[in-house]
Amino acid sequence: MSLNIIIYDVGVPLPSTLNYNNLNKKKSYDSDRKCNKLADDLSEYKNVFDFCENFTGVIENFDKFSFVGQFDDDSCKVVKFWVYDRLFNLRTNNTNVSDINKIINKLNENINLDKIQKCTIFDFKYSKEVFYKMKSLYDYATNYKTIKDHLYGKNYICNKNLKDYIDKNYEIYINIKNNCNTSDRIHEEYCKVYEYIKEVFINEALPLSCKVRNIESEADEQEEFGESSREGMTQTLGSLSQGDKERSVFSGKSERGHDSVLTFEDHKPSVPITNIIVGVIFPLLGIFCIFFIFYKFTPFKSWLRTHLLKKKIIQYYEVEEYIQKNLNESYHTNGQHMRYHPL
Repeated sequence: MSLNIIIYDVGVPLPSTLNYNNLNKKKSYDSDRKCNKLADDLSEYKNVFDFCENFTGVIENFDKFSFVGQFDDDSCKVVKFWVYDRLFNLRTNNTNVSDINKIINKLNENINLDKIQKCTIFDFKYSKEVFYKMKSLYDYATNYKTIKDHLYGKNYICNKNLKDYIDKNYEIYINIKNNCNTSDRIHEEYCKVYEYIKEVFINEALPLSCKVRNIESEADEQEEFGESSREGMTQTLGSLSQGDKERSVFSGKSERGHDSVLTFEDHKPSVPITNIIVGVIFPLLGIFCIFFIFYKFTPFKSWLRTHLLKKKIIQYYEVEEYIQKNLNESYHTNGQHMRYHPL
């Protein structure tokens, strides 16, 4: 089993993913000096500068976060799981980091954490394997009620990805429970997490379960989920600042929060040029045909000719009247300037 369960499209937006995505968007753009120094100190690791900008942005906005899910009032734990996940996913020599103690020490040296004194970020003393068991259990508890309500509304029909997610996390839950209920509690650390969430957030007597739908229904559900995700993102963007709107991304991320990013961009349907041509030409042809039928087979032809001839005659007389009037005026004008000169 993978240390970190990657979540694919499960048919419902999961609070844990939304929370981590929210943290991924926060960046500090006034931290170049300290982040450059940190990147130099940790030059063997990749993407340290980007993580540093993100981390300092989270620290600066710590008191402003509003999370969703079962732990919406516990910002400290959400941030801690996010930080450790990001640290474990820094890479060096094409491999993930397994020992992050050096990175944590350099972060403490370069980043001022006084703003979040009430939250001790770096007190997880776990191996990578233990950490991801804890994180999977914590995220599952965060998403538990959302999944439960979703299954109830769908008559406990789900897609395969959601069923796999439930089954894998329930297996982790049972294993941790068995380890923590023995007298020899080898991993006391994640037993604390287990004790914290077991009664309040996970109903062991009624484990989540669902039946996988057929392929056709699953395709329809994925389309419906895509529409609801875009609507949810539109509402979310409405509550963000302008700067956040420009950088916002949604939700096709993995549970790690930064593996696969789906940019929020609606697919606009293109209109074929043939449709446009047909829409213009056909009405014109219809008008021409109607006019031809009226002209050829109805009294409209004689009426039109009579009307045009009458109009031409009227115009002729108007022109004649205009010319005669000008001639008369010219005659009278010339007459007024005549003088008699005797010989």
